[in-house]
Amino acid sequence: MNTLRYICKRLLLVIPLLIVISVLAFLLSNLSSGDVASVAIRNEGGIVNDVTLAAKREELGLDKPLAVQYLNWLSKAARLDFGNSFTTKKPVIYEIGRRFPATLELALMATLIAVALSVPFALISVRYKDKLPDFIIRVLTTVGATMPNFWLGLLLLYFFAIQLGVVPVISGSKFSNIFLPAFVMSLEHMALYTRLLRGSIIQVMDSGYIKAARTKGLTYWAVMLKHALRNAVLPCMTLLTTNLSGLICGSFAIETIFSWNGIGKFAVESVKSKDLPVVEGYIMAVALTYILINLIMDIVYSYVNPRIRLEGGKS
Repeated sequence: MNTLRYICKRLLLVIPLLIVISVLAFLLSNLSSGDVASVAIRNEGGIVNDVTLAAKREELGLDKPLAVQYLNWLSKAARLDFGNSFTTKKPVIYEIGRRFPATLELALMATLIAVALSVPFALISVRYKDKLPDFIIRVLTTVGATMPNFWLGLLLLYFFAIQLGVVPVISGSKFSNIFLPAFVMSLEHMALYTRLLRGSIIQVMDSGYIKAARTKGLTYWAVMLKHALRNAVLPCMTLLTTNLSGLICGSFAIETIFSWNGIGKFAVESVKSKDLPVVEGYIMAVALTYILINLIMDIVYSYVNPRIRLEGGKS
C-alpha cells in the first residue's frame, strides 16, 4: 500500500511541473524569437509585407491574445502535436523522434565509459589512500571535472581527425564513430563518480560489518568487492540518474563539434534559424524525458532503499 501511494504521489507531482514548464517554454520561445510570422514566411521563400504578415499571423493563430495562443498550443502539445518545423516542413515530433536514438546511443556510451573508468579509479584510490596513486587519481579527477568539454572536444577532434586521420571530421551519427564524442562527454561525469564513490567507500570501510568481515579472514579485495562496493554505490545512483537524464536530453556543444545528428545539435540549429515549433517541442520533449527518467529511478531507488518508500507514503 505504501508503494502504491508513493508512486501515485510522485505521478501527481509531475502534472503541475509539466504545466509550469509548458508556460515557460511557450513564453520564452515566443518572446525571444522575434516576429514568428516573418520567420515562417522567409523559410517558405515568400515575400514579407503587410498582406503576407497578416495572413501568416492568422494562419498561425498569432492574431489572438497570448493566453488564447497558449491554450491552443497546450491542447495540441498534450497530444504531442507541436506543429511542423519551419525549416523541414515536417512534424516536430517526427524530427525529434528520428534524432533521439543517436542522442540516446551517445548518452548511454558516455555513461558506460564514465562508470567503467570511475569504479576502478575509486577502488585504487581507496586502496592507496593518501599515497601516490591516490594523489594522481585525485589530480586527474579534478582536471576532468573542471576542463571545458567543448575545448577538449575541439582539441581531440583536431588531433585524431586532422592530424592522424583516424576518425572523420563529420561523423553524422555512425555508431562506429561514437567513442570520441562519448569519451569527451564522459570525463566530467567520470571525475564526479570517482570522487563520490571514493568518499562513500571510505565511509563504508569504517562500518562495523566491514570490520567483522575482515576479522573472519576475508581478503581486502573480497571485502571490498562483496560488501563495501555494493553498499557504497547506493549514494551514487542519484547522481548517475541526474547525469544520465542530462546526457539523454542532448549535449549541444559535443553534438555540434562532432556533427553528431542528435537532438542537441538539432536544437542549436533551430534556435539559429528561429524555428519556433522545434524550439518549443524540444523544450517539452527534454522536460518530459528528464521527468520520466527521474520518476522511474525514484521508484527503483525506493525498492533499493525502503525507507524512502515508507517516508514518501506518509501524508
